[in-house]
Amino acid sequence: MKNFKNNLKKNKKGFTLVEIIVVLVILAVLAAAAIPTMLGFVEDAKGKSEIANARAAYVAAQSIATEEYAGLKADDRTLVTATTYTIGADAGNNSKLDAMLESDINSAVVQVKLDAGKVKELSYLNKDKTYGVLITAGGTSTVTKG
Repeated sequence: MKNFKNNLKKNKKGFTLVEIIVVLVILAVLAAAAIPTMLGFVEDAKGKSEIANARAAYVAAQSIATEEYAGLKADDRTLVTATTYTIGADAGNNSKLDAMLESDINSAVVQVKLDAGKVKELSYLNKDKTYGVLITAGGTSTVTKG
C-alpha cells in the first residue's frame, strides 16, 4: 500500500486546473490595476511632448522678434503685434519661424503676441487639435487637452 501511494506522488506531474485558474485570476487582477496606470503615463507623456514643441516655437519666435526689433529704428520700436500662422503650411506667413522649426511641429497653429521685441504670450495648438499649450512671458506653461 505504501508503494502504491509513493508511486502516485512520483507520477504526479504538471498543474491542476484549479492552480492554473488561480494564477490566471491573479494575473487578471494585476492587469486590471496596471493598465489604467499605464494609460495615464502615456497621456502625460503626450502632454509633455506638446509642451516641448510649444517651447521650441517660443524660443524660435523670441529669437526672430529680438532680431527684427533690433533692426528697427528707435522711433519704430513701439511695435506691438499679434500674429497667427500655421507652421509649415504657409511659408509666406512667417518663413523665418518655419525655417527654424522645419517639420518638427508641422501643421501646428501658433499665435504669438509681441511687445517691444519680446514674446509676451504664445498659444500653441498641435496638428491634431488635441492639445493646446499657452506659454506666457514668465515661462509658465498651461496645457489643455481636447
